[in-house]
Amino acid sequence: MPKYARPAHPESVEAAIEAFGNRVRVAILGTLQKDGPGTRGEIAKRIGAVDKTVQVHLRVLEELDLVASDPPPEARKSGQRVRYRPLNANIDMLLQALTEAVRGA
Repeated sequence: MPKYARPAHPESVEAAIEAFGNRVRVAILGTLQKDGPGTRGEIAKRIGAVDKTVQVHLRVLEELDLVASDPPPEARKSGQRVRYRPLNANIDMLLQALTEAVRGA
């Protein structure tokens, strides 16, 4: 018997599970939706998390194309202030994929 069950899902469902299956990531997306764009420190303060923890999760959300940063990663300089905003269309797409997977559609 396998130690872990890992059913196969479409890529969009896997991305949704990665994004929405983590409390900190959901809190980050929620505050960006509710309170608007913010820096890593502002987001950490809003959700009551450590700055470094938020940094790690913002990186994942950015890789999943659910948040955008200004400036983008390739244009950043050390110590530069970065603002993050949600990419609502992409968030909605993954939420829909997860809903369909849960409903068996």
